[in-house]
Amino acid sequence: MANEYWQGWDAGCKLATEQLGLKYMSQTFEDSIEKQISQIEQAPSLGVNAVVTFAQNAEVIKALAATASQVGIKLANAHSTAAWLHADDAAYGDAYLLYSQPDNIRGIAAMAQALFDKIGNTGKVLYVGGLPGNFSADSRMAGVQLALGKNPDITLVANEPGGENRVAARPVVENLLTAHPDVKAIISYNDDTAIAVLDVLRERGLTGSIVTAGNDATREMLNRMREDESALGTVSINAPFMTGYSVVTLYDALEGVNYDPLEKMRYFDSLFLDSPEAAEKYLAAMDPSGRIDFDFKGMSRHANGDNWKVQWGMEVIDPSNFWGKIESMTSLKPADWTLPEKVAASIQAGNVDKLNAMYKAHSAPGPLSAVTGLTRAKKTVLGFS
Repeated sequence: MANEYWQGWDAGCKLATEQLGLKYMSQTFEDSIEKQISQIEQAPSLGVNAVVTFAQNAEVIKALAATASQVGIKLANAHSTAAWLHADDAAYGDAYLLYSQPDNIRGIAAMAQALFDKIGNTGKVLYVGGLPGNFSADSRMAGVQLALGKNPDITLVANEPGGENRVAARPVVENLLTAHPDVKAIISYNDDTAIAVLDVLRERGLTGSIVTAGNDATREMLNRMREDESALGTVSINAPFMTGYSVVTLYDALEGVNYDPLEKMRYFDSLFLDSPEAAEKYLAAMDPSGRIDFDFKGMSRHANGDNWKVQWGMEVIDPSNFWGKIESMTSLKPADWTLPEKVAASIQAGNVDKLNAMYKAHSAPGPLSAVTGLTRAKKTVLGFS
């Protein structure tokens, strides 16, 4: 909870439960897989029947979902999932109701493209990435590769893991800049990495001559965008919406709402903030706790019937081509892998497009709509306005 991103995560849960009249308990597992599993096991004894969590690593989600099924609670998980595992897997009954993540490939590609545009779509660049083997890190690298493929005059001269925080990233940035002093841009894995880049650039007198961008839309990075000419932007992956809407999904399911099997895996939208004005507006939309005032009750299908409205974009994840986009995942595909029967039938029925069209039809302006209008694209990564 010392991390700003997780503060926003907690704030979104709190707001959704308040609006829906639910009781809320917040726990941390302090990077301990054993503690995280234990908390799921103990949930019923605390009167808890639904949990929103972030799997500590890709494989632990199997244990978390199995435990949730055994003790009879509903589970929503974000950001980290096992390769080639669909949330509708029969092994977990109907316990694993939602896996969500931003589309890191499209989000990071949009961020990288903005950096490339800023430097005239030619020149040398660096990428300070996340931890290899981590699902988010590998998918963000795929986003970098997607942008590079569209920019033949951009050369990626080095790609090094930066450990995901500024302390670990700083020596990596220093060494890379020493080895490659003629780069024009540095693609940063997240905002903490970007802050390390900005600090090193400032100390070396390079502010303004090299640009960077991050991911997370933390207050510190948003403020740097307003005052540091090397800080081009940051991708908002909107923690308060991710957890708040996860609460809505669990609530609706407990109240008897039936979801299409494809809806158990969804992309929640992201937004590349690329102007000081957008940064200022985004900061104004957050309170000190990280809360953003979404109308989560208005998003509930149980509470609103067919009049539910979502205030942030989303898409179902098409599992038939989800893992195959990420190089590290392709080798992990089991030889006998098949989709769950109901998921395969839904895809065959054309429900990927139908469900995504439904989300567009039920979209409504929200607390970040004005921010979106201040970005260069004037739309989110998933194409919502």
